[in-house]
Amino acid sequence: MISVYRNGERGQALILLVLGVVILLGFTALAVDGGMLYADRRQAQTGADSASLTGGAAAAMDLENGSVTYMNWNCSSAGITSARQAAAFAAINRAGSNSYTIDQDISDDNGVDTSCGQEDNGSYVDKYLDIRTRITEDTPTAFAHFVYSGPLRSTVEAITRIRPRMPLAYGNAIIALSDVCHGNEGGVTVDGNSLVRVFGGGIFSNACIVGNGSVDVEVTNGTIRCYGANCFTGHGGASFSPTPEENAPYRLPASSVAVTEPDCYAPGMVDRSLSGNPTSIQPGRYSQQIRVNNNETLHMEPGLYCLANGVRVNGNGTLTGDWVTLYITSGDFDTNGNATVTLSSPPARNCTVCPPAIEGVLVYLAEGNDGKVYVTGNSYSTYTGTVYAPNGTIEAGGTADSFNFHSQLISWTVKMHGTSDVYVYFDEELNHQIPSLLELFK
Repeated sequence: MISVYRNGERGQALILLVLGVVILLGFTALAVDGGMLYADRRQAQTGADSASLTGGAAAAMDLENGSVTYMNWNCSSAGITSARQAAAFAAINRAGSNSYTIDQDISDDNGVDTSCGQEDNGSYVDKYLDIRTRITEDTPTAFAHFVYSGPLRSTVEAITRIRPRMPLAYGNAIIALSDVCHGNEGGVTVDGNSLVRVFGGGIFSNACIVGNGSVDVEVTNGTIRCYGANCFTGHGGASFSPTPEENAPYRLPASSVAVTEPDCYAPGMVDRSLSGNPTSIQPGRYSQQIRVNNNETLHMEPGLYCLANGVRVNGNGTLTGDWVTLYITSGDFDTNGNATVTLSSPPARNCTVCPPAIEGVLVYLAEGNDGKVYVTGNSYSTYTGTVYAPNGTIEAGGTADSFNFHSQLISWTVKMHGTSDVYVYFDEELNHQIPSLLELFK
């Protein structure tokens, strides 16, 4: 058979061949150059992450060394300006060590930028520094330039957020962790005809705040807040100042009220017993109740006390101790209104008995211990340091003329009652603190 070719059909195979080559080049470019682009982008992201984290670490160290904390946070202060500058220099140097050139101008997508934040979300104030790094990388092409004339460019970003050293619960002085209200029993309950004054920190309840009787509660340099609608109830002539703020949108984050449990079996911690009528005891593990009877005096030497049956101080008894942490695995901390109790926690910084004692923690009811901490006593009694009972109840007050705490009171429920005038002075340097934290935010 004789084939007949028409003029219009000539060269069609060549066109198909060219199209096939172009398509083949496209797939080859996608495979080869796409892989190179992905690898370069991943490497650039690692460089941005590394630079941002290094800058964050430098800022955190600068904040620590400059004693910049949550409580004295001021975005325009010299301490924060110094930390931001330290972060920028460290980020630039780290990027350079990874062969990326950045500066303090991020507008060209090759730089580092620092910002200071302070946001009140209605439940607590979040304070932080953000270290933002941005890197742009062009990937050389092997085939893609045959079908695409522009650069294969990747711009990546990383943000490290630094939060300063802060007290537990964002600096509130009285905190209830319970998430349930029971009639007139709120997370924080104040009753009787006492005067309650709180200085330097606020009152926060994850459930309710209830005032009964003729109590007069006044907070200076702090707020009174509770979670949810209609969470505050005042009965009788109860007075609160400032006015309690209801409808706090969030409960306090668990991380803001968490305290690491101590190691009762750390080196130097041994089993001890009470024999006779000691006037002084040493740190260690006690299976017996620490008991101070009428007209007796007991002094606790500095360190950690792991107590399996709690503490009892009877009327006219005296209990003293400096730099002590009382970790109660079972039982209560119970003091009589006529007792004299003078106790202080280890310092929040530079503690020579920590660990195993806990910086800034005076009394700690272990997780699962739903007992009570009765922080009472006569007018000569003082408590210094955080009192922490995450599953228990703290009861403060009594019949003394006045009663002083240099403490932070954190428990499942808090009750303040009696006829005493109760003064709570919150100082972050005398209570447990959370060290500076940084996280790769983006």
